[in-house]
Amino acid sequence: MKRKLGLFLLAVMLLVTFVATVVVSWEMYRLVSEKQEAELQTMERILADRFDTFVVMLRTEHNRITTHMDDVLPKIAADLDAMGRAPDALTTAELNALAARYGVQHIYFIDRSYKVFQTNLATDMNLQFPLDGPFRKFLDTAFGQGRVMSDGIDLSTVTGTLRTYSYFGPKDRDYIIETSTEVRHDLERGDFGWVSKFFFEDFFADAVRSNAYVKQVDMFLVNDSGYWSLMRVGSRLDPEIARKVDARGRYKTMAADGRLLTVYRKYRAAGPTVKDDPVAPKLVISQITYDTGLAREAVIHVVTGALLVLAFALPVVFWIASRLLQRQLLDPLLTLRGEAGAIAGGNLDGAIANTARRDEIGSLATSFDVMRGAVRKTIIDLKQTNLSIERFVPHAFLEMIGKPSIVQVELGDNRRTEMTVLFSDIRNFTTLSEAMTPDENFDFINGYLENMGPVIRDHNGFIDKYIGDAIMALFEDADDAVRASLAMVDTLGRYNDGRRAAGQPPIAIGIGLNTGSLMLGTIGESHRMDGTVISDAVNLASRIESLTKVYKVGVLISQFTHERLADADAYRIRPVDEVTVKGKSRPVRILEVAGRATAAS
Repeated sequence: MKRKLGLFLLAVMLLVTFVATVVVSWEMYRLVSEKQEAELQTMERILADRFDTFVVMLRTEHNRITTHMDDVLPKIAADLDAMGRAPDALTTAELNALAARYGVQHIYFIDRSYKVFQTNLATDMNLQFPLDGPFRKFLDTAFGQGRVMSDGIDLSTVTGTLRTYSYFGPKDRDYIIETSTEVRHDLERGDFGWVSKFFFEDFFADAVRSNAYVKQVDMFLVNDSGYWSLMRVGSRLDPEIARKVDARGRYKTMAADGRLLTVYRKYRAAGPTVKDDPVAPKLVISQITYDTGLAREAVIHVVTGALLVLAFALPVVFWIASRLLQRQLLDPLLTLRGEAGAIAGGNLDGAIANTARRDEIGSLATSFDVMRGAVRKTIIDLKQTNLSIERFVPHAFLEMIGKPSIVQVELGDNRRTEMTVLFSDIRNFTTLSEAMTPDENFDFINGYLENMGPVIRDHNGFIDKYIGDAIMALFEDADDAVRASLAMVDTLGRYNDGRRAAGQPPIAIGIGLNTGSLMLGTIGESHRMDGTVISDAVNLASRIESLTKVYKVGVLISQFTHERLADADAYRIRPVDEVTVKGKSRPVRILEVAGRATAAS
């Protein structure tokens, strides 16, 4: 009984589903047919707009080319006169050189018999133009006029490609110079070469790709040589169809299978007629081929699909497959996506799931795990590398020359700015050094510099270089430089206390400051560069530091640094002397900074 009831219910479900499929399919056929008709009308309007845009492109390119020819054709004639050569005496190489020099493709010379007697295009040599008709009248108006004329855009009788032709009849000469340029080629070699491919390949092909009903789009230009396609080089339109379109304005043909409908239309550009329009005088025919059988095909596919679904129990199969897919594929992939997001967010320590699986998901998870380890190692290496590099090239130096990273530094990068230069030196270092071993020398210098380096950085300066026991540092603010100098003196006192406690003699240093314009940059060669500072201000700072020994003072500054102090009264400053240092012709006033000003003073 349960079996019979089940079969009955199954039969009812199949019958209801079948009837519903038929009703839905018929309604779908009606709706698709109506929609198809509406879309065909819309598509015809859209393609008409695209034809208008295509013609605007042709006009624009023609005008650009003719403007260029207005300039170069008289120059070509002038070159011939300067060479003293007759056109028929020129070699093909000379003609090609002329064409390349003036940016044209082909050069022709036409005599009074309307024949090409010289050209750099071998296939057109001795080409005879018609002895009557409008083109002969046009050529007659060009002989000896001394002005550039254009016959608009036309198709080559040999190649079938779209070209623009220009003519120039030099005065007192019995020939015409003609130049031709292929529109597409000229577009391709310009700065916007993609425009050529777009207009000649994608502009109309996109209409075919984006609409299932449209199977082919084309345009044909009619001239004396035939009915040539503007988009498919070498393709021609049936002359009988062209005559019918010309007579009726619009003509339709249906393929033998009753599916493909082709509509031909005589093209008329939108908007007012343009003077000397290169396209309007020509007969242009547009062609659009539609597939009218898609609606019927769609219904057949729907019915067939519905029957197949019923036959194979799609609901059950779908449910089973979806559960398996969810468990075996989607869940692991979602997990991987979450883990990838965590890695992207900077979490490189989380475990990667499913690495033990022996399938593609397991391989993918293992690859993620390896990638995470590689990323983590790379980041650690980069951090260590950056820290190591900063020991040799201060980050402040990179900022001064406008480079966020040392990777972007190039040879010759530089910047001019005003800064305060600090030079410090250990007094009698040579005597001290001679009494120590090499290891003791390096330990002594590094211990001293380990105390002085942080003082400079704490006062917004950076060390440009170490010169043995000497320090050269740079500051953007003169007050920072003076405060750093006094702090270095204080630090030296504490450093000497440690030396005395260790039974070592104290040391003395001299500090010289000068402010001026300088250039920071990189020098060297491609395989070895160094950051440096170039300025007379640097040399003067070094000379002032050497004078601390002469005047037996700790800190000397130049008048230029003194002038840049925001509050000179904040320090105990006294004039020392006015000296002409080595390498300078004018005297410079130097001052001692004995310390910070006390509240009482």
